[in-house]
Amino acid sequence: MSFYVYAFLYLPKSSLALPKGMEKEVELIPYQNLAAVTEADVSIEAIQETDEKLLQAVLNHDRVVREIFQQTSILPLRFGNAFAEIENIINHLQDNQQKYVTTLTQLAEKVEYTVTFSPVSPPSNLESSNARGKAYLLAKKQRFQQQQAFQTEQGQQWENIRQLIFKDYPKAVWKNSTEGGIKQVHLLANREAELLITKHLPTWQTKCSHWQITLSEQLPPYHFV
Repeated sequence: MSFYVYAFLYLPKSSLALPKGMEKEVELIPYQNLAAVTEADVSIEAIQETDEKLLQAVLNHDRVVREIFQQTSILPLRFGNAFAEIENIINHLQDNQQKYVTTLTQLAEKVEYTVTFSPVSPPSNLESSNARGKAYLLAKKQRFQQQQAFQTEQGQQWENIRQLIFKDYPKAVWKNSTEGGIKQVHLLANREAELLITKHLPTWQTKCSHWQITLSEQLPPYHFV
């Protein structure tokens, strides 16, 4: 019998609403003041047999972690962690108890937010017209120069905002550029996120007019464990 592990947490003083996992309800395996969120009889090999099964398993993993995270602070594990025996889980908690307690203390009432920066398209000043010849070529050249200047300013704004975010959130985790030039940064903040929402985001948007900034919902702190 194998035991799939979703997360570690403080052993709760009151019962949690434990969700269904991939096939059955998850359960807690305790060790002193810690516990592992587990599901019995999950075969890593079986859930990787097809892309469809793998995708569904990943989605279920994320769902379980989020549902428990809404109730208490946790150390979320990435997809794919399993132990052969309960004793192995207990031994793991025993060996890592101090580290996990320290991290859980640091993450108490903290959540992860993902801030997404989407580049704004350069304005087009070359309207469709009946311009021909030199007038058309001149307009096209001016448009190109304006777009180049816009993109240069856009790049400079991004570098400036990176420094500003690092000042406010020195532990921020940066994600490499994605398709379409979209950039993301993962932040650790209080659940209420009052400072982030009322002060930092408006300041960043003011200083970053060539980017559209959006804030994610509250997420488990995957990038900070």
